[in-house]
Amino acid sequence: MKACLFAGDRLVLTDGACALPDLAEARGWGAGEAEWFPATASRPAATDIAPTAAGRGAHAPEAPCSRAGTAAAIPAPAPTTPGVSALAAQAAPGWTPPEGVAAIGLRRALVLLQEPDLTVALTAAHLARWRRTSRFCGVCGAATEPSPRHQAMACPACGHLSFPKVSPAVIVQVTRGSRILLGRSRRHPHGAFSVLAGFVDPGESLEDTVRREVEEESGIRVRRIRYFGSQPWPFPDSLMVGFAAVYGSGTAVSRDDELEDVGWFAADALPPVPPAYSIARALIDDFARRNGVDPARIPTWKRR
Repeated sequence: MKACLFAGDRLVLTDGACALPDLAEARGWGAGEAEWFPATASRPAATDIAPTAAGRGAHAPEAPCSRAGTAAAIPAPAPTTPGVSALAAQAAPGWTPPEGVAAIGLRRALVLLQEPDLTVALTAAHLARWRRTSRFCGVCGAATEPSPRHQAMACPACGHLSFPKVSPAVIVQVTRGSRILLGRSRRHPHGAFSVLAGFVDPGESLEDTVRREVEEESGIRVRRIRYFGSQPWPFPDSLMVGFAAVYGSGTAVSRDDELEDVGWFAADALPPVPPAYSIARALIDDFARRNGVDPARIPTWKRR
């Protein structure tokens, strides 16, 4: 049985590991009286997008480690067998990893772990954070406990059930002929851009959110909205739902406090964009391929 041990929001791994530890090894790290819980994942964390009528193809991420420990490319993953599992736990507050063990950020884990461990680790991270932030009932304030019947935290006082939080967000490839609309967030590395994205508001359909977010952030109105694919994204609890749309009207201008710049880019003149493990990159790579550019030539941003 594999193990996912967390120190806060950070995943604990042996130095240089490309795989999760087994349960006995993780328990030997002296993380306190951790409460272990099951974390089951049913598909790869890497974007797995089937071809559609619009001609979009599967996106293949880069593998962080080959068997020899060097970078390598792998084919697009097929869904894993339902029930790929591990036990997960939160280390005691103030715990320090022993020598040869480190607590790393989840984004670092994205480029270290291989499948199916990556899927399991990201699922476990989502569940661990939910359990950590759902220790008290939101109705009456009593301490909660894991439900014996559901994947939920149950209130023994009033019976309220708190299920894992999933925050849907759209992420959009907007094209105008041979150009794609990209924005630069203050959170991005210097000079880096990505496709536009935003959270779904109550009462909205996903298509409503695409129209609103793109116009709010860039002044562009879109049409011909089509589903592209989706990706679980536990930063901290999102489900990214990808769409493709085409330009309808408007002039590109940054209209959002989060965006420093927004503009149209040709496939052969793209700025640094997100790494290959994200659906954002899958959307950009799809645009590049359809315009005759090899995605391997696209510059990838590096976080500070």
